[in-house]
Amino acid sequence: MANFFEWDARYNLGVQAMDDEHRLIIEAMNQLHELHEAKALGPRLLKVMQQLVQVTRSHFADEEAYMEKMGYPDLCKHRHMHTHLLERLSQFEAEMRKSGNASPDLFSFLKMWLKAHICGIDTQYVKFSQVA
Repeated sequence: MANFFEWDARYNLGVQAMDDEHRLIIEAMNQLHELHEAKALGPRLLKVMQQLVQVTRSHFADEEAYMEKMGYPDLCKHRHMHTHLLERLSQFEAEMRKSGNASPDLFSFLKMWLKAHICGIDTQYVKFSQVA
């Protein structure tokens, strides 16, 4: 079975730590989707969802520290986006806790979020770091 989200060279930012963390997020997303497709029971899904939230939270903290260190001027805006994304992930986690299942909207959100975030938002701080 194909992965829910395939890593592609266009997602490489050229910042090894961030690229590695993005791969960890994708790995958790793929695990969650695989369990969902296999009709796994709620506790198994919830455990992987919690891992996804934790890996994402940790990645965002690392990314913000990286941007702060380089003096990225849009850090506040980027941090706000991270907060919003974590709130949305937490909502999906709460829904999963209640229903015992993953919302189909979760997977649409994850795919859209990751593509837009890496290819759109994250490339901005990379471009800044290359001229700074």
